[in-house]
Amino acid sequence: MKKALIHKFALIAAAIGLLIIFVVILSGTAYPNMLFRIGAPLGLAFIFASVLLLLICWLWEIHDGIKGRQYLWAIIIAVLGLIVIVQMLIRIR
Repeated sequence: MKKALIHKFALIAAAIGLLIIFVVILSGTAYPNMLFRIGAPLGLAFIFASVLLLLICWLWEIHDGIKGRQYLWAIIIAVLGLIVIVQMLIRIR
């Protein structure tokens, strides 16, 4: 139940963050404008919070798999998650 609630909050936070970023982009404002100075960091903060909440959901899913003695499922989720993280880190370099 709590995991589903955290996941919903993550999706809502991502949607709010993207909406704020789109408003800033569509308004055509740049740095000195107050909408840009407040909207861009606020939208990015919502998206960052969403990513953290999704990471918590992912870790919770692994924990539930281990707790339910579904070791293969937990290993598959962990390996796929690590592959995604490694690919993102390789692209950054």
